[in-house]
Amino acid sequence: ALLAAAPLLAQSVEQVEFFEKKVRPIFATQCYTCHGPKAQMGGLNLSKPADFAKVVSPGDVEHSRLYQAVSYSEKVKMPPAGKLADQEIADLKSWIEGGAGGAGGSPVQSGQAIRLPHWALQPVRDHAPPKVKNERWAQSPLDRFLLAKLEEKRIPPAAPASKSTLLRRATYDLTGLPPTLKEIEDFLADDSKEAFAKVVDRLLAAPQYGERWGRHWLDVARFADSTGMDEDHMYPNAWRYRDYVIKAFNDDLPYDRFIMEQIAGDLLPPDKPGAVNERGIVATGFLALGPKPLAQQDRVKAIYDVVDEQIDTTSKAFMGLTVACARCHDHKFDPILTKDYYSLASIFASTEIYRNLGRPGAVSYLYDAPLDPAAFGRYQAHRWSMYGKRLEMEDALADDQAREYGLLRPKIAEFLIAAWKVEKQGMKPDSAATEKWVRWLRSADEKAKQGYLKKWLEATDATIEQVAREYQERYVTAATKLDGQLDSWRKRFAIEVVQDRDLPTRPKSEEGDPFYVAATFNGGPMELADSPRVATLRKEWKYLEATLPPAPALATAVCDGPSVDQKVFLHGDNNSPGEPVAKQFPIVLAGESQQPVTKGSGRLELAKWLASPEHPLTARVMVNRIWQGHFGEALVRTPNNWGATGEKPSHPELLDFLARRFVESGWSIKAMHRMILLSSAYQMGTHPSKEALEADPANRLWSRFNRVRMSVEQIRDSFIALGGSLDSTIGGPLQLPAGVKGQRQRVDPDNLARRTLYIPVRRGSIPTVLSTFDYGDATTPGDGRPRTNVAPQALFMMNSRFVVERARGLAKRLLDDAALTDAQRVERAYLMVLTRKPEGGEVDTALTYIGGLEKQLGKPDAHQTAWQSLCHVLMSTNEFLYLN
Repeated sequence: ALLAAAPLLAQSVEQVEFFEKKVRPIFATQCYTCHGPKAQMGGLNLSKPADFAKVVSPGDVEHSRLYQAVSYSEKVKMPPAGKLADQEIADLKSWIEGGAGGAGGSPVQSGQAIRLPHWALQPVRDHAPPKVKNERWAQSPLDRFLLAKLEEKRIPPAAPASKSTLLRRATYDLTGLPPTLKEIEDFLADDSKEAFAKVVDRLLAAPQYGERWGRHWLDVARFADSTGMDEDHMYPNAWRYRDYVIKAFNDDLPYDRFIMEQIAGDLLPPDKPGAVNERGIVATGFLALGPKPLAQQDRVKAIYDVVDEQIDTTSKAFMGLTVACARCHDHKFDPILTKDYYSLASIFASTEIYRNLGRPGAVSYLYDAPLDPAAFGRYQAHRWSMYGKRLEMEDALADDQAREYGLLRPKIAEFLIAAWKVEKQGMKPDSAATEKWVRWLRSADEKAKQGYLKKWLEATDATIEQVAREYQERYVTAATKLDGQLDSWRKRFAIEVVQDRDLPTRPKSEEGDPFYVAATFNGGPMELADSPRVATLRKEWKYLEATLPPAPALATAVCDGPSVDQKVFLHGDNNSPGEPVAKQFPIVLAGESQQPVTKGSGRLELAKWLASPEHPLTARVMVNRIWQGHFGEALVRTPNNWGATGEKPSHPELLDFLARRFVESGWSIKAMHRMILLSSAYQMGTHPSKEALEADPANRLWSRFNRVRMSVEQIRDSFIALGGSLDSTIGGPLQLPAGVKGQRQRVDPDNLARRTLYIPVRRGSIPTVLSTFDYGDATTPGDGRPRTNVAPQALFMMNSRFVVERARGLAKRLLDDAALTDAQRVERAYLMVLTRKPEGGEVDTALTYIGGLEKQLGKPDAHQTAWQSLCHVLMSTNEFLYLN
């Protein structure tokens, strides 16, 4: 049995999940009809992993017959009825390039699934801290759980970290910023036993705490500012959810309430009777801000792809389960049934995520919820009146122009001939219209005379009639084209106003033929004055436009829609409905006798179930994430996967102990921070003993503190702070330029002094500085940032204009203090950058470096440049980039 399981276990969790979520649904919906369990055309059954070898060369896309067929690059083209969607082809390509893994094993049987025991699904037990020999080392109850295992293995815990190391660690940990000079001096001078506890309390009370720990949650919530996928439109109101998360952490919002607001905040009662639960509405951005397949042609599939994404995010974030792997069949490894999946799908499918579903790619279908529905209703009514008046005016204007132009356009040649005779033969104008043409032609500038009027000016008695007719044909052609564009625009305008979508832009007349444009607009002879009817309508429209109230606040959110009677989709295909399912929760957790939801979407009931103190996973999963945020690794090292393919906890009793204390504290995240930070475990140094290296090389027993590289946010924010230009504004949007709602927005991080948290992130184009330092893709729930050590990171530190400018700023701060000696400046630089004083000969080495470089440069600003170089060196060291 162990040998049979070996190939399956060799596959990574990520490979299995990618295959189940992305690849198997393609095979099920597009391939199994001809190459599946019932039909094996060409001897190929893609439901059997063994058959992949016939058409797939793992890691080699070019020689994989499957990819050749679906990309239509060879003679055989599959599916024969039509090419797969670009995203499906891309997913197959990624799967093959990644080794074509994830397809091994077989699903659990439905009957077995319910009875399958698993540690994570058992109730949380209350474990007493174990007895230990070294009582003095255990400052916190949690220390006893760690020390007991260390003593069992005869591993001594690492020595305590130095005060400066501990201050740097805690300050970056809780705020993401370096400690200030005053904070360093105050802590080093405080010899009381409560010195570090006071630091922890100060940091937890700082507004920057919410920014740092809010960022941790935003990773879990796969937060970004755009829809990603094909269209990648901006979410202009995404910032409200980001600010909600920051404030929730700063206010120590109880975690159970935090869960309920993100799942069903719009359904919770407001704090004051008769008010609107604005915070709750904004909180549902958790469900609303995921990737959106706006270009998906199958609009039902577009809904259920988002539903799948919501199930995936919700189940991983709050329960650490990969429920979305059951979309096509019972979960292959965990006791999650396909019925469980579609029971949850019925909840999210009964939740509005789009305003209107129509043409693919339309950003207007994204749902924005008003935070003041009454004010929004008044605003919408006024806006519709304004647009309705505008449309009425445009229709009246079109009627007048059609009538007048019907009389004038056929006479353009006559006017041009008459005007030519006035100019060339000295004849008198035969009408007021001719006078108008003469005045316009005489006022033409030299560019016009050498351009669109040149042929008329050079006409002779023999050619003027022909030239005039050509001008008339040219004019009518251009005018007819714009007429058609305006007619289409008016029709579309009327549709968009009624459906409250983004309004189309009026066709631009200045982009037409230059003779037509000049003759028709801005005082040209064919320009028509408003009729009394049009003038009245224009005045009314202008008044409505001027009195339009400010647009009410909107949030990217969700709301309850019509209740969906959900059915299981066979093989995950929404075109193949099977048996109906009830709105309920996974049977293995909620039991078979649970009462289904019969009214509403079921989100409120789901939120209450998730936030229950009796839920076996919710508290455990969150304290595991908090532990990971402090130590770099979690007690369960697969935070989003607590199933059979995930890792078991290194200290299960400690995990339960923390979960119990978490709930007992009123679900206080800050209380959990205090318990962890005031422990000996957190205050250990990073240097392992010989015994620890031999018995615990991977530090699974927490015999020392893990040395970790700072996140990109910590690195970038530190540089800005050290350079003296950090904008410490908390929250708020980075304003979009006028007229770009929903469009792509680019912000250069190098020119932004706000914290990295506030950089707008487009899923389709992650800013380079973020992707260089392992930010992630913001499309799936984060379980910890990837950790790479690659050349571009070092090159960024060496050559980035951003780093150079911040090093210059730090050098200026040092040099501007005239009271300091150069030796004191070096000491201050070390304190500011590395949170320690220089040791040994470091001051002399630094001064020698500065002097030598200044002499070598030999230019007026050499002194400033030399200090800038020293600051650049310190800011690029591993000692700065890594936290001990």
